[in-house]
Amino acid sequence: MKAIAWNAINLELPDEWELLQFSKSSDNGKIAFADRYQFRLELDWTTVSAPPDLDRMASDYKSKLAEEGTKDAKLAVHLPWKGVSAQEADNFISRYVNYFPSRSLMLEIVFLWPNGEKYSPAFEGKVLDSIFVAPYQEDSQQHWRAFGLDFDVKDDHYLHELIAEPAKTQFMFRSTDRKEIETIARRGMVSEWLNIPVDQWLAKQVPKEYEVTSQTARTENEHQVYSLVAKRKPTVLVDWIHGVRTITASAWICPKDHRLYMAAKLAPDYKKGRKHAPLHIACCDSLEMTL
Repeated sequence: MKAIAWNAINLELPDEWELLQFSKSSDNGKIAFADRYQFRLELDWTTVSAPPDLDRMASDYKSKLAEEGTKDAKLAVHLPWKGVSAQEADNFISRYVNYFPSRSLMLEIVFLWPNGEKYSPAFEGKVLDSIFVAPYQEDSQQHWRAFGLDFDVKDDHYLHELIAEPAKTQFMFRSTDRKEIETIARRGMVSEWLNIPVDQWLAKQVPKEYEVTSQTARTENEHQVYSLVAKRKPTVLVDWIHGVRTITASAWICPKDHRLYMAAKLAPDYKKGRKHAPLHIACCDSLEMTL
């Protein structure tokens, strides 16, 4: 089983199930996982203003299935989850709902069992027991773990962009005031495309309107980490008001999985005591980077 953390929702799923569909919204959205043959699980979240009546939701859904001609629909319970199981088309499906007051989220999870695979309530219970919604933390950080990346960003920074391609994953988060941006990336098949040193590659990621002002290198637990600082040049009015926009970035190749990792933070060089939101990323048990 592998751990997934998405939008403060945490769960554990089989290693071979891959995340193929995702939503960026923190209020309403879905993530869906598939094995080599078909989708196996969907998880939807919705922000609600009051605790829902889970028993009534399950009963209404069972009635709806009956109206549609679905046979043998049964109420399914794995406390505190309530739901229904039934044979639908080519899949046996179990659908459960639960409410998590820490973030006023209602979760709906659907298990899809293909023909020929024995239905296992015990497996469903194991997955359901692993699901929790992380409450708001005192340090205002939120943990994410998906697509091989494990990191923490500020809780109120929203997922602005996500690239999830073979050998290339990149998350981009933005603050609600649009002044801060965090980028977390992992690249595979490094030997096939990286033909310059890592520090030079990192410098090439800096936009042309920024000037690199410092570069450093250090070794930490067998990881050669390269870092830089770049500032907006020339400055414009917004930089005089909030502080010069500054990029802080690090990149390294993890000796355990041989992938290239990058973490970057863009934020004004605040002049009135406001601090940058920290960014934490781990590539393995031996290295956790903080920017």
